[in-house]
Amino acid sequence: MQELLFGTWGPQIVAYSQQNPWRVFAMVLVTVLLLELLFRKQSSGTGDSPDFGGLDFGGDGGDCGGD
Repeated sequence: MQELLFGTWGPQIVAYSQQNPWRVFAMVLVTVLLLELLFRKQSSGTGDSPDFGGLDFGGDGGDCGGD
């Protein structure tokens, strides 16, 4: 079964993950976050604006902090 899934790439993937564990971790983390962003169902689909999951970017409505 493993031969069907990975073919001859299996040992290469294992060797790369042992040599670069933080890169593999970052790649898996980014992949999971992108999949979650793409396939997440919107909690409140009543408005026209997209749901950013409660992120607050700290703006006060367009004031750039000038005079």
